[in-house]
Amino acid sequence: MPFIDTGELFKIGGTSIHIGVNTMSLLMLLIAILSVYALINAVRSKNILGIIFSVGAIATFGFFSLATIFTFGYPDL
Repeated sequence: MPFIDTGELFKIGGTSIHIGVNTMSLLMLLIAILSVYALINAVRSKNILGIIFSVGAIATFGFFSLATIFTFGYPDL
């Protein structure tokens, strides 16, 4: 897989943090965490459609964020 290099953001202890993939994986992980909160609220209110969409969002964004972190590493491995 090619690394989408949109520029180096900063360095921490000799490890360079890039803007593109690292930020995207963190944003997808944040969306997955917020989807867990949405799932809890949907279960409390017994909203079937909300449960379906929140489980789908958790599965999709959680998988792609973890796959991006394990593939490219955070920070760059």
